[in-house]
This record gives sequence, C-alpha cells and structure tokens, in this order.
Amino acid sequence: MVQKWEVIIMKGENEPWWFFPDWKNDILATYVCSDKNSAFMKFGALYRLFVSRFDHVKIKNTSMVAFWKDGDYVYCDPCDEDLQIYYGLLILLNGEPYHLSKIEEQFIFG
Repeated sequence: MVQKWEVIIMKGENEPWWFFPDWKNDILATYVCSDKNSAFMKFGALYRLFVSRFDHVKIKNTSMVAFWKDGDYVYCDPCDEDLQIYYGLLILLNGEPYHLSKIEEQFIFG
C-alpha cells in the first residue's frame, strides 16, 4: 500500500486537534510528501518558522501543534465575544494524525 503523507497548515478559532465536522474549511495549505522523511523535514521547518513568529505554542499527541499570538482575536456574533485565532500544524499519514515516536520527536523538534 502506498502511504500518503501530508503536512497541513490551518487557521481558525479552534486548536487543530478538535476535528469538528467542518475542520477542513480551516486549511490554509496542504503539502503532500512522497515519503516520511520529506514530511518530517517539511513539518520541522514549518514548526521552527511558526515558533519564531508566535507568542504561544502547544503540542498535542506530538503531531498536532497550535500556535497563537496575544491579541489575535476575531469577533463571534453568535457568541457575542472575541475568540482566539489559532494556527495549526498537522502531520497526517493516510488522512489520520501520525503519532511520532520519541526518536522522531527528537528529529523534528530537536
């Protein structure tokens, strides 16, 4: 079976791990990679870029990362409040979040 590796950048009002029914509407970019090494290199490069540009970072299940800045909000009319804007970074294998091993974490995050 051919493996499909994807690195996805998202922007929205939810952290990237929620996968609400319309989560794909928040996708800004998708990078399809030919192999695991290429996906890891792309994910790592984007992670380092985003860490340098955002105030906060939270990693969940090692393959899903949320970034945000203080004061980066959007007003929600139905909620009648400001909601934080999150940028998400995901690495998927065959459409599912990939769980990095400890060695893979070291390779990507340093």
